[in-house]
Amino acid sequence: MEQQKKTERTEEQMETARLRFGMIAPVIQETYPDESVMAYCRRVSQTPMRLPDGRTVKYKPKTIGKWVSLYRNGGIDALKPKTRSDLGKTRVLTEEAIDEIYRIKQKYPRLNATQIHARLVQEGLIPATVSVASVQRFVKRNGLKSVDAALAGRDRKAFEEAYFGGMYQADTCYLPYLEENGKKHRTYLIMILDDYSRMIVGGRIFYQENAYNFQKVLKDAVAAYGIPVRWCLLIRRISISKGRRGAGLPLTALSWTAGSFS
Repeated sequence: MEQQKKTERTEEQMETARLRFGMIAPVIQETYPDESVMAYCRRVSQTPMRLPDGRTVKYKPKTIGKWVSLYRNGGIDALKPKTRSDLGKTRVLTEEAIDEIYRIKQKYPRLNATQIHARLVQEGLIPATVSVASVQRFVKRNGLKSVDAALAGRDRKAFEEAYFGGMYQADTCYLPYLEENGKKHRTYLIMILDDYSRMIVGGRIFYQENAYNFQKVLKDAVAAYGIPVRWCLLIRRISISKGRRGAGLPLTALSWTAGSFS
C-alpha cells in the first residue's frame, strides 16, 4: 500500500512537471510571440493551471520565469514539485513557497529560516501572518538545515560575519570599453555583496566611477535588504595627477558601522 502511494505521488509529480513544461515550452523553443520572456510570463500567468490533484492555481510571472531557469539547468526532472516530509499535515506554505525555499537553499545555503521567511514575504509568496516557525519546521523536516550545520562547524576567518546583514562589502570592477556615438567609454561595475551569504545585494554598471554612482547602488541595496551592521569598502589610493585610481597601487580597506550614518 505504501509503495503504491509512493508510485502515485511520483506519477503526480511528473504530470505536474509536464504541465509546467507545457507552460514554458514557447520560451525554451523561442517561439513566444511576446516582446520579452517576462511579458510572456505575465500573460500566461493570467490563465489558471489545473493540477493533477484537481486543484486550480494561478502562478506568479516570477515563478514561471524560474521554471525556465530550472529546466535549462536540470531538465524536466527539475520541474517536479519537491516531496514534502510532512504530507498529510496542515499546510501553511504554498507550493510556490516550497519551491522557492529549495531554490534559495541551493543558491544561498547560508541563509537561515528567518532570512528565507523575509524573502518569501517580500516576494509575496506567503502572507506576513505565516510565522517564521513554519519555515523553520519545513527547513528542519526536509533536511535543509544540514548545510548550515556543516558550515557552523568550521572555523570562520577573522573578517567573516556570522549572519546575514552583519556586513556589506563594496568594490568596483573595471569592464571593457563600449563605443557610443563614435566615442569609447570605460565601463565600471559597482557592486555590493553581503559578507555572510556572499549574495549580491546591489549592483549597477556605469560610465563613471564616483561617489554619486556608488550612492545609487547603496540606496538600492539598503532599500531591498536593509542597513547592515557595518560596511567595508575596498579602494585604491587616488592618483591626483591622473584623476583616477592608480593601477597597481595597494588596496586600502575602509570599514565603518551603521551608527556612522546617524
